[in-house]
Amino acid sequence: MELKSYPDCFGCGSENPIGLKLSYRLEGDLVVASFIPQEEHQGWPRITHGGIIAALLYEVMENYSYQHGIVAMMRGMETTFRRPIMTGQAITAKSWLVQDSRRAMKVAGSLTDEDDVVLARGQDDLLVLNEEQKAKLGIS
Repeated sequence: MELKSYPDCFGCGSENPIGLKLSYRLEGDLVVASFIPQEEHQGWPRITHGGIIAALLYEVMENYSYQHGIVAMMRGMETTFRRPIMTGQAITAKSWLVQDSRRAMKVAGSLTDEDDVVLARGQDDLLVLNEEQKAKLGIS
């Protein structure tokens, strides 16, 4: 499957003025993205807002399937916040496959600092879309 770009995507869209502008890469079976939260991403002073942290996990975990040529949508997600993520702190988002069946996938993810310390982690359930569902939603 050739990956299609969605420039207005909040997570990876290059044209979304308020988006995260993530750029994914494959490292073995992992999907990886780098991110540095800015001041506009804070909740408490200098601490990245939990919603931004959850959005980063959502994006890297949902993109696992897409980066592997499968179109899927998230049905549910768990997030665990382990340590505060400071604004200006370089973090790495990673995702990997936990379980795969014909119509569903479980994917896990983590956000780590430069020393590979886990700052947050998550797990999701993805529903693999069939051709009819993709056409109905206008997704290719």
